[in-house]
Amino acid sequence: MKPIQFKEIRTYCSVIDPVSICMIETLLYENYETILDVPETYDNKYLYGFGIIESEFDHTFKKCIEIMLSEAFKKK
Repeated sequence: MKPIQFKEIRTYCSVIDPVSICMIETLLYENYETILDVPETYDNKYLYGFGIIESEFDHTFKKCIEIMLSEAFKKK
């Protein structure tokens, strides 16, 4: 399996949906109103998985795209 970095999928993500970025190593996440708000510091991280979840945005829960990233490529 070829590793995929976040920068490779960024342009394919919806620009109108909220996004939650979660790092697999820490399980900590950051929420962003759109993919355009996600900082470039994530671009060299590796895609671990993605899906739709409900996450907290400004004290309310919204459906969003969750993108799970990893610091290093891990074969599944």
